[in-house]
Amino acid sequence: MKNGVSDDHAVDLYIHEQFEQCVAATPNAVALVSGSTKHTYSELNGKANQLANYLIKRGVKANSRVGICMDRSCEMIIAVLAILKAGGAYVPFDSSYPKARLAGMLQEIKLKHLLSMNALLEILPEDDGSVITLDGDKDQIAQESFDNPRQGIAPGDLAYIIFTSGSTGKSKAAAVHHRGWRNLLNWFSRQFEITSQDKVLLISSFSFDLTQRALAMPLVSGGELHLLASNHYSPELALSTIETQKITLMNCAPSPFYTLIENQSADVRRMLNSLRIVFLGGEAISGARLKDWVDSGTCKTELVNVYGIAECSDVSTYYRLHDYSRYVSGSVPIGIPIDNTRVYVMDPEMNRVTDGETGELCIAGDGVGKGYVNDPELTKKKFVKIKLGRKSELLYRTGDLGRLGKDGNFEYVGRVDYQVKVHGVRVELEEIENVLRQHSKIQEAIVLVKEVELGDQRIFAYVIPKESASDTEWSTVEEDLRRYARLKLPKNMIPNTFVKIREVPLNPNGKVDRIALQNENGHNGAKPQSRQRSTAEIVIGAFVAEALHVPQVGLEDDFFDMGGHSLMAIQVVTQINETFGTRFDLSLFSEDKTTVSKLAFLVTEEQQRLKQDTVAESTTAA
Repeated sequence: MKNGVSDDHAVDLYIHEQFEQCVAATPNAVALVSGSTKHTYSELNGKANQLANYLIKRGVKANSRVGICMDRSCEMIIAVLAILKAGGAYVPFDSSYPKARLAGMLQEIKLKHLLSMNALLEILPEDDGSVITLDGDKDQIAQESFDNPRQGIAPGDLAYIIFTSGSTGKSKAAAVHHRGWRNLLNWFSRQFEITSQDKVLLISSFSFDLTQRALAMPLVSGGELHLLASNHYSPELALSTIETQKITLMNCAPSPFYTLIENQSADVRRMLNSLRIVFLGGEAISGARLKDWVDSGTCKTELVNVYGIAECSDVSTYYRLHDYSRYVSGSVPIGIPIDNTRVYVMDPEMNRVTDGETGELCIAGDGVGKGYVNDPELTKKKFVKIKLGRKSELLYRTGDLGRLGKDGNFEYVGRVDYQVKVHGVRVELEEIENVLRQHSKIQEAIVLVKEVELGDQRIFAYVIPKESASDTEWSTVEEDLRRYARLKLPKNMIPNTFVKIREVPLNPNGKVDRIALQNENGHNGAKPQSRQRSTAEIVIGAFVAEALHVPQVGLEDDFFDMGGHSLMAIQVVTQINETFGTRFDLSLFSEDKTTVSKLAFLVTEEQQRLKQDTVAESTTAA
């Protein structure tokens, strides 16, 4: 066991009250920035108060669950503050989720109120009167008072509910209380001296657990919260925003951060010079991918590894990186507990192991949440009260394997089960398996994650069709299965590659031999070509094949069907812009079928437009 500092002098105000304190101190200071839109603390507070008072009239009070389904915007932040001020608990939903998945989540949590915008109504389930749109109901909301509401809440009341991946085929709704969230934000402010001079850039999905600390961090310290002005993550936009807005703090998973520092010139890397601290969490850190930047002479940023679980208010331990040579050959520790937090390493029988031995990491203290909404059985299994010495402790069993190192820092070893993190997002492989098994043509499905190269993880689904299928027939089944997955799963959980197998290999214990499956490789090559390629198609095809790590791709092969994801797409877009002189962003890879032929057509069309613009400018100048 190791204890975090027992901080009895932390601010005892709730998050929204700390925000209101900043409003009183600096009403005219900038609080929120999204593109060209800015709100001062006074303006943001007034808008949040009007919505909060409107919600109170609709019956929102302590522990009321209020959903938010919005794109990244000022309205999203206003909604968060308003729900907290009304005494309720907000429930973030990613607006990119399939409609069927959103419907299942909403049904699971049984919300009486859901805040959204008119433009998103088509992705929401049929309205039963619970949906409030901030633009559609703006006239009624505008009639409410600008005054701070005063709702009675307690430290153990709900602050927010976050959905995490679940092994039953349904997401789990983890409940976080005010005590834990307040403890986390107080610790961040004290430990890293966050002040009104800090500016935080929010780039992650609203439904991601680390987003909750990122959006609150500046607003309780008098600083500025900046929203990436796009629903798609763009390294170019992130870099320019960091440079122009002088961003000082970021919270993100390692994978998107690597795109800001890898294969970049010294001039580009200097765009990050304003960054004081970057908090990396959500997946293991690759020291090798950071070392080149850290040693380049352009890095002026402190990097901090933060480890935690959504069920325990997001962060439980932290580690300040400093010895990068060590991290290249070994893992980055997850560090020591934060304030008012205790971490134990336990054996399967829930007995403490000797220091240095591997066991399950279990968390106790202020951060331990209220369990899972509407799932008392799982709550009882994961939130365990045991006697340790003379006192009883409520422990959350993380399912993570770890140990206490000789230097006093905890080290992450792996997962007890098959839950993994892919590009910073927690994924339960069994959830994907359960969804795939529901397909009418699939008999069995086993899902694994493979690292095809350093830091590049892919989800592989090994499936047994109910009927034997030739390669041609399997191609049809595979396309149907992929469409089915898109309807049932969020993008980050859709398998990159489907592999047809005849039987599931078993080990001597009669369990699935996942090691044997790791060596199975599905056909991921190109389809036969029907015509000669143009120069643009040849060049772009090479870029796509390089990103996918395959020998070649066909003109009509879909990028995402072949295992592509947004980070690979960013690589291809960058190469296209550098080679062809275009200025595309990630929207080039739309949700429609993205093929080499389609990309080449768009690039050629854009080149012609740019050429015409140049000619027109020359004619005007003459």
